[in-house]
Amino acid sequence: MLITASAGCVSCSDFLSEYSQDLAKVESWNDLDELLLGDGYLPPAMRSDNTGNLDILHFMTDEIEPNATKQGKRGVGYAMYTLDMFPFYTWMADTGIDEKHKYTGKDDVYWNYLYKRINICNIVIELIDEQPEKNFGDDIEKERVKGEAYFLRGAYYYLLSNLYGKPYNPQTADTDLGVPLKVSGTIEDIEYSRTPLSSCYKQIVSDLENAETYLEGKTRKSIYRANQTAASLLLSRVYLYMQNWEKAAEYAEKVLSVQSSLLDLRQIAVGQDCLSKSSPETIFSMGGYTIAAAFADAEDSWFGDPIEASYYVSKEMKNLYGQDDLRASRYIGETEIWNYPDAFRKVSGQRSKYGSYCEVSSSFLMRTPEAYLNYAEAMAYAGNESAARQKLVTFLHTRMTADVNLDALSGNDLIDFIRDERAREFLLEGHRWFDLRRYTVCQPYPWSKTISHDYAFYGDYDLAYIERYVLEKFDAAYTLPIPRSVRNFQASIGNNPRPERTPNRVEPETDDDDDYDDWDW
Repeated sequence: MLITASAGCVSCSDFLSEYSQDLAKVESWNDLDELLLGDGYLPPAMRSDNTGNLDILHFMTDEIEPNATKQGKRGVGYAMYTLDMFPFYTWMADTGIDEKHKYTGKDDVYWNYLYKRINICNIVIELIDEQPEKNFGDDIEKERVKGEAYFLRGAYYYLLSNLYGKPYNPQTADTDLGVPLKVSGTIEDIEYSRTPLSSCYKQIVSDLENAETYLEGKTRKSIYRANQTAASLLLSRVYLYMQNWEKAAEYAEKVLSVQSSLLDLRQIAVGQDCLSKSSPETIFSMGGYTIAAAFADAEDSWFGDPIEASYYVSKEMKNLYGQDDLRASRYIGETEIWNYPDAFRKVSGQRSKYGSYCEVSSSFLMRTPEAYLNYAEAMAYAGNESAARQKLVTFLHTRMTADVNLDALSGNDLIDFIRDERAREFLLEGHRWFDLRRYTVCQPYPWSKTISHDYAFYGDYDLAYIERYVLEKFDAAYTLPIPRSVRNFQASIGNNPRPERTPNRVEPETDDDDDYDDWDW
């Protein structure tokens, strides 16, 4: 049965209004299931549309660096990604400006993209109970669809709240502003305002609890559909962000009681994908991993000259891995054609594997390692350091060349180890930006760091100069500004103050004499 839904908002101002739906054609739960699958879940987007992969999460962090710091060097796809990511990559006060600091719009793309899916979820939740039960088991299927819709709505409000709301601080969450909440499909002619962050999180928790209830005992078709375990894991994450250590550990244990399998990296060859839909660790995924292709090199079709990758894993990230860490060679490796080092290889986007990187998501992949690390962090904060260390040892047994002893770790040192472990394990999976945010308000060990990003400018295909942007410790830019079009339509929504950022100009390094790694366009 065909159900039509608009591809986007009618205008940039109606992000919370009803989407155009041909509701007259909804005749069964199957129709709503199809609607949810087609317009509710994040699609496995291709390179031409990175919106569904939320690649901004990678470009705001300290995980990658562009291959554009030497005279005459530029990765084959550098401009394709970087132009779109400029205001996020450089933490601009206005995310609608380009590299020339002119407003070009598009700052509402991610805002509208997520609210569109929330509206789909609202419609499904509102209509599913009305659908007839003509066949045996229809009642069970209706509950499954309803549970998936609750999961997705909770997930999208989680994303919106962590992009456009401040990091959750239990002391200030009642007064800190989150995002506008709308949980019905009814059209309302009202002036919207932003909901307190504590209320946003209450809604997220409520939706995920409902998802757990309706998805309990339900059979799903694939890892691309939410189930009860996915809802439990996301609840563990949300409670971790809320600094509710007891609940974070409780839900992590709930996940591990159902699915505790880990991928033993000693059984994974160098160059083999470590993330896949068939991995024993995979719980749920939506979206694609297209950023993996930005780490592939190429060969000039005319002259056979090497063309370097657009990006590399940052030196800071690479240095987090020790020699006894199997991830150092499984997650980071050489490019396929010219063997340049520091390429992201956890999910290979190299030329021979084009297409395989769409199996799982770089921004919404849920795996069992998160349950282990959520539990360890929660227990460490709660004072049960022995339980935290024990869970870490179990997990690290599959990541290290030899067993580890963590008995000497305690207090802030243990917390720092867990934070570094999250950075190592979840490299380019969409966790890092949100983790860096929450660490700034995480008691009793708040922490932040300085991050610098270089943005390259070219003239006649050669590198002209570099602008270096710096994200300071505890920077207000950890929260995105409200899109200008949204603010212009409803001033009541307000904005998040973000500092203006003035770059330092850096002259490019001179070429060396190694023709192997330097090339001119």
